[in-house]
Amino acid sequence: NVNQVKKQDFSSSDINSFSSSSSNDNDISSSTSIDYSSSSSSLSSSSSSSNNNNKINLFDSSKNDESSDNEISIKIIDNSSGNDKKDSSSSKTQEIDIKIVDEKQPTDTEQKEYSPKPDGPFNRINKVYEENKAVNQYRAESVKEAMKFAWDNYKQYAWGRDELNPVSKTAEEWFGFGITIMDSIDTLFIMGLKDEFKDARDFVENLDMAKNTTIKVSVFEANIRVLGGLLSAYHLTEDPLFLKKAKEIGTLLLDAFDSSNPFPKAFIDVYTKKASYLRWTQNCALLAEVGTMFLEFEDLSLLTGNSVWKEKSDRIIDTLSKIKTRIPGLVPTKLKPEGTTSCAPAVTIGAMGDSYYEYLLKMWIYRDSAENYREMYLKAANSIIKNLYKEFNGVGFMSTTLINGNPESGLQEHLACFLGGMFALGAAANVSTDYKVNKEFMYIGEKITETCAKSYELSPTGLGPEHFLIKSNGEFKLSGHGQPIFFRLRPETVESLFILYRLTGDTKYQEWGWNIFEAINKYCRISSGYVGLKSAPDVNSVKDDRQQSYFMAETLKYLYLLFTDSSVIPLDEYVFNTEAHPIKIIKKTIV
Repeated sequence: NVNQVKKQDFSSSDINSFSSSSSNDNDISSSTSIDYSSSSSSLSSSSSSSNNNNKINLFDSSKNDESSDNEISIKIIDNSSGNDKKDSSSSKTQEIDIKIVDEKQPTDTEQKEYSPKPDGPFNRINKVYEENKAVNQYRAESVKEAMKFAWDNYKQYAWGRDELNPVSKTAEEWFGFGITIMDSIDTLFIMGLKDEFKDARDFVENLDMAKNTTIKVSVFEANIRVLGGLLSAYHLTEDPLFLKKAKEIGTLLLDAFDSSNPFPKAFIDVYTKKASYLRWTQNCALLAEVGTMFLEFEDLSLLTGNSVWKEKSDRIIDTLSKIKTRIPGLVPTKLKPEGTTSCAPAVTIGAMGDSYYEYLLKMWIYRDSAENYREMYLKAANSIIKNLYKEFNGVGFMSTTLINGNPESGLQEHLACFLGGMFALGAAANVSTDYKVNKEFMYIGEKITETCAKSYELSPTGLGPEHFLIKSNGEFKLSGHGQPIFFRLRPETVESLFILYRLTGDTKYQEWGWNIFEAINKYCRISSGYVGLKSAPDVNSVKDDRQQSYFMAETLKYLYLLFTDSSVIPLDEYVFNTEAHPIKIIKKTIV
């Protein structure tokens, strides 16, 4: 089964027992009908809804090609016209290539253990993992214990609220959907924390998203944390509850769009259904917010058979592809809602811009027929290297922001440390047809990851600051330009360590990750949870009062995966959204 995941001590009966109370809730209604047909099958299914405006035809696209391995296409035909009359001549057609794989479900025994993945571009760890198996298992269990500790304290002091304030032992409510639970549920499942997973599932089952909050909901955060978390939980468990709830939040997010503009507004009032922009942006859209919806929206359309989310996503990427930029592929951070021009010329690959570039690559990996994403990624990646990547005395880093075409000299954000993993992943996936380009991408990925890890190693606490400076002689300064140097349990460095370890098999990435984990335990773990530091280099730093939900969604997940074998979330079968929620790849980039 190509969609396997090592599910620890979960079995089919476990999943069935979790989902039995909602087994009749999987009749997810949609405005589509789905026909499956090929030369060898006449299986068909259609929605019971009487409002079938869209139709998805799945057909054999390679009738005369015996080596096609059951490759098919989805053709999405949108016949909707806003009224009861339908004019087939105005239909819009989109095609997605998919590879159909073995549908055979594993038995209980097979679900408990999977063999390591064969060596390949996305996996080079089999030999070194076995050589250090006892150490790896101990370290994975240590990270698992940290996850359980963080979860138990959240459950004790902040259950059902968004985040735990460990110092004051209170709850933080800034969203209203129990964000920590939504962000953690796939991590709990991957780690085999069975009782904790059941508690999380019960919460999701009883959550009424339309009534659960009076807070204006961030569209960006709801997409990457709630929708992404639910889609991931569905992919891992195939429990229909999670897809049902994913559709609920996906439907709420549609209220952020209007017909006149391609980009969604930043916030939604769940009660009034009214959307609004961030005040400080002066009604401008932020690149990272509008450019980080493609993966979740397209996956939701694929799973539900309703093209509405993919259509929104396609309109966004089409608009972004046409924006005139000063530097090829690098889109300004603040954009006019209609998508024709920018509100300001500044470009960043850090906060407010970062995940857009990440998703260009990941959309092509998710669906490698998405050539428009690949082309946009290559253009952006080459411009990032040419304009923002620097090496001082052998130390490679990213000057995060371009203002009027000039980089901020020597300054890098921790948020940009994800770029190490991004460049390396693209190289492994052969995103360029030029071997030399892919080789350069891997080199850049390794250099950035090493530099980000070094920012931790050189800190007296072993924890890297939010910003750091590289001097012209290659020396590190763990502060600079008056930028914050706090540590907020962020995942970007350990994300890149995990990816580089899987792709190279070099155990130095494990050692760097383990040192970071030990430093987190030493300086950030208190009796009631995990907290950040207000000054990363200060061993006596004042602690903040927040156990970030992304710490459980991302940081601990990536650290755990850093010490597991290659059967756990294989990189040739899953792509992580920007909140570290793994989504199944439609078609393998490398077979």
